[in-house]
Amino acid sequence: MLTVSDRLPEHRLTACASLGATNASKTINHASHEGKWRVVSVGPSDVTVIGPTEIAGG
Repeated sequence: MLTVSDRLPEHRLTACASLGATNASKTINHASHEGKWRVVSVGPSDVTVIGPTEIAGG
């Protein structure tokens, strides 16, 4: 596990770059932002939002 101030190993990731339909994602790698701080957060890409009305309708 990496923590604050650890160096990221060489990597290639698809990143969410925008909430719009065009250019929504782009590929980044270990050299994309050389010399800059980065925050990498990984989570599920298939999240389904369920509202209270769907829960109540059961």
